[in-house]
Amino acid sequence: MKQAESRYEKHYNIFQNIGYYFGYYRRSVPVFLWLCLVEIVFGAVSPLFGIYLPKLAVDLVTSGVTMQRIWLTIGIFGGLLLCVRVAATASERGKYYLYNTRRNELLAKIFLKTLRIPYRHMEEGETKELYWKAIRIVNQGDWCALHKLTYGTISMIQNVLSFFLYSTVLSFLNPFMAALLMLLALAQYAINIRKIKYMERFRDEDAELGKKKSYLFYSAMGNQNAAKDIRIFGMQRWLNKEKDILLDWTKKLAQKKNRAEYLYWQLGSLLNLGRDIFAYGYLLREVLEGTVNPGEFVLYFGAITGFSGFVGSIMNSLANLRGGSLETNYYRSYMELPEEDRKTGQRHISELPQPMSIEFRNVSFSYDKSAKILDHFNLKINAGEKLALVGVNGAGKTTFVKLLTGMYEPDEGSILIGGVDRNEFPREELYRLFSAVFQEPFLLPVTVGENLTFEAQYDSQRAWKALEDADLAERFREKGVTMDTFFYTDMDESGMELSGGETQRFLLARALYKDGPVLVLDEPTAALDPISESEIYDKYARYSENKTAIFISHRLASTRFSDRIVLLGEGGILEEGSHQELMEKKGTYAEMFQVQSRYYAGNKLEKEVF
Repeated sequence: MKQAESRYEKHYNIFQNIGYYFGYYRRSVPVFLWLCLVEIVFGAVSPLFGIYLPKLAVDLVTSGVTMQRIWLTIGIFGGLLLCVRVAATASERGKYYLYNTRRNELLAKIFLKTLRIPYRHMEEGETKELYWKAIRIVNQGDWCALHKLTYGTISMIQNVLSFFLYSTVLSFLNPFMAALLMLLALAQYAINIRKIKYMERFRDEDAELGKKKSYLFYSAMGNQNAAKDIRIFGMQRWLNKEKDILLDWTKKLAQKKNRAEYLYWQLGSLLNLGRDIFAYGYLLREVLEGTVNPGEFVLYFGAITGFSGFVGSIMNSLANLRGGSLETNYYRSYMELPEEDRKTGQRHISELPQPMSIEFRNVSFSYDKSAKILDHFNLKINAGEKLALVGVNGAGKTTFVKLLTGMYEPDEGSILIGGVDRNEFPREELYRLFSAVFQEPFLLPVTVGENLTFEAQYDSQRAWKALEDADLAERFREKGVTMDTFFYTDMDESGMELSGGETQRFLLARALYKDGPVLVLDEPTAALDPISESEIYDKYARYSENKTAIFISHRLASTRFSDRIVLLGEGGILEEGSHQELMEKKGTYAEMFQVQSRYYAGNKLEKEVF
């Protein structure tokens, strides 16, 4: 089951990806490379000491020296071996600590990269998929690509070095014997390479299966918010059927992989058995003929036994390197995505008059080439004007907001703020202009003060004033809520939840605290009833004095306090004017208003909203 490849994905070979990570270590924490070197050298030498120690003991016993001499010699040699192993272990432990800190830093780099990628690209499915792939290959602990390439490289060098050290030992026995063992090791290498390549055929199917299992078991079955739908609509049987399909797929895939692994394991075992029988037979003959003494027999016996272990370790390292390299391509591809130009100009917003005008001049925008959402769109919002932007879903209201706030760049035309092209301001300056409230509430599991201000150090008195203006301060005090109270229970068991209306008031308080010169409301009350919506909009209108304000909604309750109403549709402006003017015109706006108000004709309070 081959997955479609993203046009953003790049391909680097193993050596390029190893160089990428170790270059990162060299720049960020050079001591890491020295620890790697110590681990490689002492880790490779340690097994050699291990096979020489039994030889030394046998030689001492058979030579007839005193017990005191034996214990002294073995003690010195054993102490040296202990020091070597302690040095290797200590360097490995220190390296692991540094590795973990770098892994967390790479996760942070992914997040920071996301903030620099053009917002329009971040909404694309391919970019989102690449983002999650990049996250997974760093955020899987000791199974992540960083670990595979880092430890796979160290293990590969260490085991290759040990392999050749053991080969050197065997060459003293018989160069022909060493060459034969090397050829058998290469045959085992070929078998393992074939196994690795065969198992890589399952990589895409593993990824697809993992994605579907993750969605079913966590997003569907494990989602508390889905429990009501599952029960009401009787989805248990259907979900169980889907679960059985996935488990059956998992079983069949595991069987195919296990059969292949067993076959290659048998081939490798037969090869190792043949090699060991031949080598041990040769050693026994040499002992009987007197060309090899007992101590040398123990030495060569240990070297031959270690041979297969090093070959297996080399194969495991190679598999980790190949897998880690393929996964690293996702991370590097994401980190190399084009970034938005955040320093398009040098102007400062303090230069602009307040309140300020906004003008869309001949602006066109489309998500693809098939249809334009805005087509040569022109609109002038006067300084301090309260503008209501209305229209059916898909008319371009949210697109207008994203263009206005700098999330999107127009395909054609320009956007002026205070008579100045908005591209003359650096991106950070542009964002400072807007106090915006969007459709989806964004509340983090952090403290009230941090959620309200998005600042580590904030003005507590000013924060409480914003809550008072939003009619939340008294409610919070009654509940014992302080600026240090957490939202939700993710970070604190006593974390609080807000109702829908309280959430909207909190978002109002956040906008008031920022106090940007332009207030933008992108359907923030879509989930509220008309009365609650009207109350919230009254608050926004009251605190938008001396500001340019843009109210966006597909419901028309927000229009009654606006200076002007613009009805969007078919890529441009269908109608504009005051509420009274548009009602007298009896056009599309009047028809929409009458249709909506009809639903509330039986309720006096709700009817007053319209």
